[in-house]
Amino acid sequence: MFLIIIGICLVSGSGFVSPGQFTDYPNQQTILPSLKRSGDIVILPNHGTVYIATDFHTHFRDFNQWLKRTNLIERLEAGEDIYGLILGDIIDKKPGDASFEPLGDTKIINRIMRLQKQLGSKGERLICIKGNHEFAAATTYAMLKKHGMNADNRQRMIDALYQGTQGEYFQQFNFIERMTDEQYDYLMELPTVVIGKNGFVGIHAGPSCSVKSLVELIHPTQEVLDELLWARPAVVQIGGYTSSQTEDFLKRIGGSLLVVGHTPLSCLPEKNIKNGVALLGKHQIIFTTGYGASPGVPSYLVINLSKRYESVFDLEYGVEIQPLYP
Repeated sequence: MFLIIIGICLVSGSGFVSPGQFTDYPNQQTILPSLKRSGDIVILPNHGTVYIATDFHTHFRDFNQWLKRTNLIERLEAGEDIYGLILGDIIDKKPGDASFEPLGDTKIINRIMRLQKQLGSKGERLICIKGNHEFAAATTYAMLKKHGMNADNRQRMIDALYQGTQGEYFQQFNFIERMTDEQYDYLMELPTVVIGKNGFVGIHAGPSCSVKSLVELIHPTQEVLDELLWARPAVVQIGGYTSSQTEDFLKRIGGSLLVVGHTPLSCLPEKNIKNGVALLGKHQIIFTTGYGASPGVPSYLVINLSKRYESVFDLEYGVEIQPLYP
C-alpha cells in the first residue's frame, strides 16, 4: 500500500505522505534493499549503525582519517549492517583556511566514486548528500558550459567570472576550476535529506521552516532547497532559524533529532559547544569533520538506527560523539 501511495505522489506531485507511512516502510532485505531513495530523500531502516561526517572542504587527510577510524570500507565489504554518510561540502577551498589541501576535493570525490563502484551493491551504503557548495558549484559549472566554456577557454571564463560584480560570491565555489563532466553528473544526482526510521534526520545546513509535510522534501522547491542547504541559526545571522523552528520542522516530518554541518562552530556562542560539537536547543546538533571545528574539534557521529534519540542529550561522548583524532 505504501509503495502505491509513494508512486502516486511522485507521478502527480500531489498527495500527502504522513510520517507514519515512512515509519512503516518495510525493512526486509528480500522485499527492499537496505535503504530506499524517494526523490531527494534517502530512507534508512530501523536497524544498523550510521557513521556521519561533514564539511571536509578539501581536507583529504580528514576524510581518510574518518574512513580509518570507522574502518568503514572493510566492514562494508564484510557485510556489516552499517552506513557511511557525508552531509555535504566536501568541495571548495574556504577563504583563510590554512589547512586546505590542493586538489583535496578532487581526491575525495574520486575516491568516493571508486569506493562505491568497488563495493558493488554495498556501495549504496556509502552515502553523500549535497551541501550548498556542491549545489552552487555544479549549477555554476553548468552555466559556464551553457555559455561555451571548454578546455581551451575555461580559465579565461572563470577569471572573468571572478572579476565580475559577483566575483567574491563565485570564488567561494572554486571547484569549478577542477570539476569534470563526470563529477558534475555525480554532484547533480546527490540526494538532499537522509531520514532514519528512528527519527534521525541528516541535512547539510538546517531545517526548512516552509515545509508543511514530509512529502515536500521528495521534490523540494527552490525555497525549501535554499533553507536545507544555506540556512544558519538565528544566533549566527539575523533572520536565521530558531531551535523552536527546528522542533516544529521535526514534528512535521516525524523526526526527533536533526544533525547538520554547514555553520562553523566559531560562529556559535561558546556556551553551545560541548564535547567538541555544538548543541542547538534539545533537538539539533551541529558539527564538522573537517573545516570550521574550532573552538570544538573535528568530530564524527555514530547513530544507532534501532534507537530513538529523543534529544541531543541522549548522545554520549565516546559513544555517539567521536573525536576524529582521539
